[in-house]
Formats: sequence, structure tokens, C-alpha cells
Amino acid sequence: MKNPFEIFFSQDSVNPIFEDGSKLNNLVGLLKNNPAAAESIEAIRLVRMKDLPVNIQERLLKQGVHADAVFTLDNRRLYAAREAGTKVNTRWATPEDLAEINLNKRFSTDNAGKSVRIRCN
Repeated sequence: MKNPFEIFFSQDSVNPIFEDGSKLNNLVGLLKNNPAAAESIEAIRLVRMKDLPVNIQERLLKQGVHADAVFTLDNRRLYAAREAGTKVNTRWATPEDLAEINLNKRFSTDNAGKSVRIRCN
């Protein structure tokens, strides 16, 4: 379990609805009311700056990101942990995880991964 404020967002915005139809606010509420529930939430995948493609590293460095920064691929769960004030369950992203994602699209942050906005649906 890690401090969510030591992990940066990869995206500039997130959808408030998960793929299964559940709501981001419901997860925040669950974690606020029961911080121990964080251990049962699926781990967020982490990626080190140095493991990203060079073009993404260059874009992030221009935003002021530190070379040792760690980003999430799972922005909503990181957001929920931050909002709830709980630690977050993590694991390192595998090469397979990274291969399945369009990293150029995923790394849309324009504020060095410090925050995300919630999209309106």
C-alpha cells in the first residue's frame, strides 16, 4: 500500500463511470467510510518515467516532471484514494500491460500529472 500523493496521474481527465457502470464517487465514499477496503480494491498499475517511450518522457520533462517520477495507468482509482485520504494498492505495470495501451493517448497530462479533472457525461 502506497501514499497516493507520491504517484502522478497519466491523464488530464477521467470518466466518472467505470466500465462496469459503477460510479467514481461511490468508490470515494466506500474508501472514506472504510479505509481498510483499499486493500481489496484492484491494484493500480504503476510505470516509472524511465520505462516510458522517449517521446513521452520528453513531453513530461517539459512539464517539469522529475526523472524518477512514478505514474499510474489507473487514474480513477488513484483519484479515489486521494479524495478519500487512503493509501492505494499498487503493482508495477508489466511489459504486456504497456503493450496493450496506447501510451501516447494515455499520457495526456498537461500539468505534470499533479491532478485530473472529472469529465461531465
